[in-house]
Amino acid sequence: MKIGRYEVRGLLGRGGMGAVYKVAQPVTGRIAALKLLRPADILEDHVGLESLAAKFEKEATMMASLDHPNIASVWDYDTAYVAGATRPFFVMEYYCLNLGMLMGEIYRVEAPTRRLPLERAVSYALQTLDALDRMHHAGVVHRDVKPFNIMITGHDEVKLIDFGLSRLRGETPGMEPGNVKVGSPYYAPPEQEHDPDGVDGRADLYPVGIMLYRMLTGVLPNDEELLAQHGGTIPAASSYSEDLDDAWDAFFIRATAPDPADRFADARAMAAELARLRDRWRARIRSVCSLLDDEGIVSPPCVADALRAEPCKAGVGSARERFGLDELWRPRCMGRPSQVVGQLADKGDGTVLDAASRRMWQKQGSDYPLTWPEAGDYVAWLNETAYAGHSDWRLPTVDELATIMEEPPMLGGYCMASVFRDGAENASGSGSVYDASRDSLWTCDRKSYMAAWFVSTTMGFVGWQDDTCRFGVRAVRTVA
Repeated sequence: MKIGRYEVRGLLGRGGMGAVYKVAQPVTGRIAALKLLRPADILEDHVGLESLAAKFEKEATMMASLDHPNIASVWDYDTAYVAGATRPFFVMEYYCLNLGMLMGEIYRVEAPTRRLPLERAVSYALQTLDALDRMHHAGVVHRDVKPFNIMITGHDEVKLIDFGLSRLRGETPGMEPGNVKVGSPYYAPPEQEHDPDGVDGRADLYPVGIMLYRMLTGVLPNDEELLAQHGGTIPAASSYSEDLDDAWDAFFIRATAPDPADRFADARAMAAELARLRDRWRARIRSVCSLLDDEGIVSPPCVADALRAEPCKAGVGSARERFGLDELWRPRCMGRPSQVVGQLADKGDGTVLDAASRRMWQKQGSDYPLTWPEAGDYVAWLNETAYAGHSDWRLPTVDELATIMEEPPMLGGYCMASVFRDGAENASGSGSVYDASRDSLWTCDRKSYMAAWFVSTTMGFVGWQDDTCRFGVRAVRTVA
């Protein structure tokens, strides 16, 4: 199937305005996202196709004009004959990961999610605020900031997408049908539910506060059941994480205030306070680490008796049982190498030996993120060149990578040096140095003929993506 000049590789999502497809560009085959105007019948009946087409064009033009590193770029705009009609579409840059997927958010939004390391969570929030600052300067209010509208690149950069509900300063109201709420449950601020056309930039700050709270605690702070348990106010974030204290609680009270007048004045002011709290937290971590001995806190290794080395194929329905994962797709048996003294040895030749599992690992892995086919080629090259004197390297299984995964640390956990990080990273003392290409790693296990499983070694979860996505590679071999 083609839309215009673009070959469709799959459906990424569908909404009231239309559908978003994964497509390949002609000649180069570069992967992109194509958004096609194909509105739901009820929306077309209420608003009219002509008005929707004008709004669709405005979205593409707005995204293209902002030109900011944290806002997805629009590459093309055209029309194509699809489903019996000529419809407009635009093409934008595409990335496999989004914040909602990293957090583990599902269709039941209030369900618990995964907690992220503080440095990464704050980085995502700061980049989102930077994008919003650019938008607000141009007079644009996004009105639908949420985890699934924040794409994450292979270099851990934020790309804000989906401007379909955005409003431009001075724009005439009435593009949405009456009685239709604008925004997403739990992330839309209270004033937007009552007067979506009257909101200003502070409406976009509220969901950033909700997202950051959730990234750091794994809890949705404004869930009705949770609010009822705490007298109608969000619970203190510090009660869920040792990384947080009263200063963080004050930040969240202000960031998620029901009244926009009680929030930060703008995105830049909110970012400045968040950066101050991060720097204060880094100093606190350094202080904690200075009080610990060289060995830190020791936990026993978690290694299965018979570690699977052969690749397997597991669909989504069977993967959790096959790989031994919990409801948030985290291994129930997870190794924590930075907390296991003496179990992993740096051999000094670019490899790490795990005596418990009888596995030898590349210490650094691939220098750049690769597609799954490229990952196979990379391992073949390691064997052709006899990397570290060996020619039996392979892609690891999910089970094997689980032995070197780490749960997101808190406080003293940041003091524990990992043999897989270099000196500069270990010396930071705060987890502030992060290499995205060595976090999400391909496995040899397949999900389907077009997709494979990967793991996040620093957030401790298993996920899947199609072969064209780019992740890091850390080869492994079995030691006799």
